[in-house]
Amino acid sequence: LSFPAYERQCGQYCLFVSSSQLIRPYSLSMNEGDYHYAPKPKHLRHNRLLRILGSSFDPFWMSIERPAEARVDTDASGGQTASRGDPPDLDLSELPADVASTLRDWLVRSATCGMRYQWVKLAPVFWPRWLRHTDCEKSGGSRSCSFPSGMACRQAQTTQIKILAWHCVAGRKCLWRQVPYPVVTACKCSCK
Repeated sequence: LSFPAYERQCGQYCLFVSSSQLIRPYSLSMNEGDYHYAPKPKHLRHNRLLRILGSSFDPFWMSIERPAEARVDTDASGGQTASRGDPPDLDLSELPADVASTLRDWLVRSATCGMRYQWVKLAPVFWPRWLRHTDCEKSGGSRSCSFPSGMACRQAQTTQIKILAWHCVAGRKCLWRQVPYPVVTACKCSCK
């Protein structure tokens, strides 16, 4: 099927990445009333769903129950892409050693892009319901990750995990299918 025809055919049950963003988890309604063909309790047996998902179940990225921490921000080491060594082509030999060290540390910290994550509960047509959404730390206010300013923390690497989506054909035959779900795994300082 062509993309527009496929979109019309599957409507709100399809998963699409917004073209206005580099990558973003699917934005579907969280209101259970919006899903006319939501799975019944007999279709939500964890053991059966774990068998269907198989080796794609990754407890780092997904949870069957609400995770203990609802929102967590990682430190810069979570998605760090800057090296901790000397910034390239930077001669600080004219400065006192303690000043050069402080300046070097500040430059590296300023150019380090970390990641943050938040556990999000998906719509009832997805399983597991809880997924870890990751994104790059935003540079606060007018703060840039470069000196001079002009660069920002951007997604550098993504991967696809698999989750289950409840898929119905003509409202009659419904089943769980594995679908790809994009997640950000690394960030870097790059041009805006």
